[in-house]
Amino acid sequence: MNFRLFMYYLSCVLFCLNGLAISETIQGIVYHDMNQNYQRDANEPGIAEVLVSNKTEVTKTDNDGHYSLQVQDEDIIFVIKPAGYALPLNENNLPQFYYIHTPEGSPPSKYRGLDPTGPLPQQIDFPLYEDNIGDDFEVVVFSDPQPRNEKEINYVRDDVVSELIGTSSVCGIVLGDIMYDDLSLYEYYCQVLGQTGIPFYHVPGNHDMNYDAADDLHSLETFKRHFGPPYYGFQYGKVHFIVLDVVDYLGYNEEGNPHYRGKIGEQQLHWLENYLKFIPDDHLIVLNMHIPFYSFIGSHVTVRVTDRDLLFNLLKDRSQILSLAGHMHMIEHQFLGTEQDWLGEQPLHQIICGAVSGSWWNGPPDIRGIPVADQRDGAPNGYHIFTFQGNLYQERYVPAQFGNTYQLRISIPTGIIEKSQLDSINIVVNVFDGNEKSRVTYQIDDRPPLIMSRQKMIDPFVRTLHDNYQEYYLSWIKPRLSNHIWTAPFPNEPDAGTHTITVTATNQWGKSFRTSQIFEIK
Repeated sequence: MNFRLFMYYLSCVLFCLNGLAISETIQGIVYHDMNQNYQRDANEPGIAEVLVSNKTEVTKTDNDGHYSLQVQDEDIIFVIKPAGYALPLNENNLPQFYYIHTPEGSPPSKYRGLDPTGPLPQQIDFPLYEDNIGDDFEVVVFSDPQPRNEKEINYVRDDVVSELIGTSSVCGIVLGDIMYDDLSLYEYYCQVLGQTGIPFYHVPGNHDMNYDAADDLHSLETFKRHFGPPYYGFQYGKVHFIVLDVVDYLGYNEEGNPHYRGKIGEQQLHWLENYLKFIPDDHLIVLNMHIPFYSFIGSHVTVRVTDRDLLFNLLKDRSQILSLAGHMHMIEHQFLGTEQDWLGEQPLHQIICGAVSGSWWNGPPDIRGIPVADQRDGAPNGYHIFTFQGNLYQERYVPAQFGNTYQLRISIPTGIIEKSQLDSINIVVNVFDGNEKSRVTYQIDDRPPLIMSRQKMIDPFVRTLHDNYQEYYLSWIKPRLSNHIWTAPFPNEPDAGTHTITVTATNQWGKSFRTSQIFEIK
């Protein structure tokens, strides 16, 4: 056992010993609320084998639905939704699966936190409703809606939320940076999101923190008031969705800016270790976090999880894992291996999901007045939809207002090309959701298709967009390298005249998308 692992396990033991000295015992029942009145009636049975947690320990209800846990001040007691059951929802369709025990309430803060709850109740019960969701279902995944004000919440509303009305997805997940620092906007945001008609689960991001908090422990008081525990789990079919809080708040730095790092921490790792004991090996685990484990564009502590090796050690014997993150305002697919500390036999598929806000709602306005907020990697702003069948998954990216058939853009060639320039021009295509397992070909007119190669480069389209509309971008928002660009040398065969280039991209699941563009050679 290496030193980091030894210290982790030692800290877990000390944490538990310390907790036993000051904790109280809470008990309750998880029951089938058949008439959905949020109280247990005489004919409503308890539900066996449901997981309940106090943010550290995880226990299973007995045959009558009873559980018992130790609780300390500032703990959150929550039920882990099992397959076959649904959670109660509030008026904004936010899941109600927790009880927050804060006898004194939150410390004073700019944004309202938790109200005092007083002494621990004698019993905390959790109602569940039956559902008919089987092993095949869809989930919507947002990353970084990140509105600064009500106007930008309206962008979220009109650009993505409105097109999800009537969605067939069973729920949604938001991968953090729900807000852009102004936490007073949560209420309006929740009202807008609630119009989708499906429950949305939320992950905390670095812009969702109470920056005036004295420590990381109290940095999510306003988040907790709206969304509950900062880490938790829920299950649909054979898929276990695990929400992680990987933003460790460090206070203000010397420049007076909020400072943080990507870190899971000992208590959360201990909770996860306890939770994993109840998840069958053949079920799929989907990790949901804000900061990714790894990004190819940098290794600063703000863009990676610094203690990922400890988490990877807990998961090393698991083969069915998918990791989802946000934060980068780009799309990245990574298949993590030993270079990124992953210990499993098969690579870990990590997807850094595209941002709803794109380039933080910066860009020239469209005819609706909403910014054309293409991300720095050239992908449009939008969201993902994941399809699950048993423990298998597929996903597709949905560009806002374009639909999920718009999956690639030809950046070059466009317009008129001089014949003499063909030797110095590369065909450039951005496959927004592409990865190393994608296959991309191009075809000019009726010539045979040719294979393109994947490159890391800045998309010429997004560079031109920024150059032409500089006044619509904040100074620090610049085009960045993309790892989903495909290129090929321009062939010399085309004669002068008008031609059509057709590009076909086939993803790792065999789904193909195609786009064409007309250009002229002189």
